[in-house]
Amino acid sequence: MMKHPLPRFALAAALLAVSGYSFAQFGGGGGGMGGMGGGRRGARPDTSASPRGDNLSTPATAAGKVRDKLYDLRLQLMIEPAQSAAWDRFADAVWDTVGHGGMASAPPADDQTAVQFVQQRVAQAQDRTRRMQAVGDALSALYETMTPEQRHIADQNLPAVIP
Repeated sequence: MMKHPLPRFALAAALLAVSGYSFAQFGGGGGGMGGMGGGRRGARPDTSASPRGDNLSTPATAAGKVRDKLYDLRLQLMIEPAQSAAWDRFADAVWDTVGHGGMASAPPADDQTAVQFVQQRVAQAQDRTRRMQAVGDALSALYETMTPEQRHIADQNLPAVIP
């Protein structure tokens, strides 16, 4: 009756392993958006280090992480066509902040005096403040267009998106 049970067992084990990977890939297993995820990596909060060892040591890595978070948040919020312009202004303001180094500051030049160093830091702080004010203004305008459900999702998830 069963002449070759080992190949059948191997096939069953392989199918089980592949289905488990697929289940995890699409956000299955509770929490978040459910069955088909709604995001590329499920709906887990981004509060711990990635198991792949990703870090934010390069601007490209940091920008990619912010891009992914913005994309995932837009999906979670289910932005309506009427909200798209406000979302785009918000996302552009966040990108402007990320594109200018986010909250990082440049190291001092070797030939600067202490006064020049402090003046440079003051200018950087003013620039960061201006950019963050633009993010805040764009977010306030977007928030006004949101439903109570969207506001709740934004309140829970948006702080992790802002650089």
